[in-house]
Amino acid sequence: MKVAAAVKDGVIAPALNESTEVIIVTEENGQPVSKEVISLDGAGITSVLFKLSMQNIDVMLAGEVGTALQETLRMIGMQVLPGCQGDAVECIAGLLAGEQVGDPSKIVIPEEDEDDPMHCMHDCAKCMADCGDRPEGKH
Repeated sequence: MKVAAAVKDGVIAPALNESTEVIIVTEENGQPVSKEVISLDGAGITSVLFKLSMQNIDVMLAGEVGTALQETLRMIGMQVLPGCQGDAVECIAGLLAGEQVGDPSKIVIPEEDEDDPMHCMHDCAKCMADCGDRPEGKH
């Protein structure tokens, strides 16, 4: 299993787009066997999602997560544990030790957008959904 954490200055980043790196720990038989750090170098959210999708991550520890981002991460095969905070390595170790980490109430649900033709309450620019029916100016 691969567990990742979106990190800024060694702690879980408040939001994925604020992270400067991602720490990925690979676990086998309940023990960590490798650790990798991927620098995000100020990459935009699309680039970050692409980099994450290439890593085969099973669980992502994060701060606040919007519903669109949560669904996007699920689509690329990741379970998201929002509401994590503090030292990233300690959070990952806690999860691997079977501790409860995160706070599901930290999923941010946006207000309904009456101009959203899909009525799916997402921001297409952030979640990369191809909503071909979007009105002009709503990209």
